[in-house]
Amino acid sequence: MVFDRTEHEPEEWDPEEEYADPDSDSLTIPRVPTEDAGSNLRSDLRSEFESPAEPGVSTAETDVSSDLLQAFWSIVLVVNAAVLAVSLGVLFLIFEGAITRSATLIGGGAILFAFAVHRYRAYRESERRDAADARTATDTETAESDTATGSTQPNAGETNSDLQSEHRSPDDPDRT
Repeated sequence: MVFDRTEHEPEEWDPEEEYADPDSDSLTIPRVPTEDAGSNLRSDLRSEFESPAEPGVSTAETDVSSDLLQAFWSIVLVVNAAVLAVSLGVLFLIFEGAITRSATLIGGGAILFAFAVHRYRAYRESERRDAADARTATDTETAESDTATGSTQPNAGETNSDLQSEHRSPDDPDRT
């Protein structure tokens, strides 16, 4: 026979061999030593649910601001709803031929996509404005400290960003 073992072939290791019970024709399940500690299911469950569980990671401190977190999740939910609406609209159009229902769903999905883009751009604009306000406040504080010390010349290693104009294309994806 083709599948017979040759004398040069090594024996295969049987992972169930060490758990085989010679007295019966089945496998034995190894016992965990804590199972015999005298506890039962009810006391185990009670101890699990009565002890206060402390999370390993604190959810109070995050790496992002609450505004960013709120904007992100609201955009995610709106985009999910838009994808659902457009998908259902296309499916109704293809399989049922319901043009009115399909057009409504596809139109609603397109509006939701536009709303998500609007929310994203509004958030980016507010972040840009906040950064510009912070930069202006820092520049004002620096100018006030310079006038208080009597210094009218900028430091030798610093450049004035107001004198340099930066030209960017409106289609630049890195535009902030």
